[in-house]
Amino acid sequence: MSDIASIDPNLMLVAPLQASSRFAFSDHQHRALIASWADGERSLPGQATHFFIVYSGCLQVTRGEHTFELGAGLFASFPGPIQVRGDAQALIVSHQGYTGTTLLGGPVEDQGRLRYVDGCTSSLLLAPQTAGDPCLNFLHLPAHTAQTPHSHPSLRAGLILSGNGYCETELGLLAFEPGTLFVIPPGVRHSFQSTEQAMRIVIFHPDSDSGPSDTNHTMLNRTLVEGVSAQQLTHLHTLTEAQA
Repeated sequence: MSDIASIDPNLMLVAPLQASSRFAFSDHQHRALIASWADGERSLPGQATHFFIVYSGCLQVTRGEHTFELGAGLFASFPGPIQVRGDAQALIVSHQGYTGTTLLGGPVEDQGRLRYVDGCTSSLLLAPQTAGDPCLNFLHLPAHTAQTPHSHPSLRAGLILSGNGYCETELGLLAFEPGTLFVIPPGVRHSFQSTEQAMRIVIFHPDSDSGPSDTNHTMLNRTLVEGVSAQQLTHLHTLTEAQA
């Protein structure tokens, strides 16, 4: 792979997957390495969780004694260290300092399951394990859609799976086509715009504002003791080692 380039915190980045490249992002909230994969073999380190979106071809990911195959349209997360090899085009986002879980899914559906904005829909592909954790999302833009210009409070890194269009930024229009990766730093205004075709996009978020917690999750909430949810019975809650 090529040398690592730094992300300009004030500019959106767009690049093709065809050439292997790596981009580093860091701010007071998060540190991430965004990489396009073309072919070859590489070790990805520990002390990070690696999120995959495969555009074409097939990747083999080995973690410990287990090897997983990821084909086109599949997505996954793996805590490092891992070994990656294969002839494929893929986006890999390595979220540093976060220990996630091994999860695989796909292929990505045609449309999202949740209503978003401006006629768009979205789906939560890899959910945060606890509230605040990273997640992987899917975005569907119908044909001839222009999003209201907006920004996000944290990094976004994604891949165009299908469809053509543009992203309007304060510096002009950036072309989107299948196999395009993009990185949007926090606070950068943008508007995704589709043309004659709908666009399907997978997007990594380094954080979340929803998800389960130790005192609010399905296993706990839906456990009833004489008709009362265990969430309300705090004397039953499992304690941490520090609390015990």
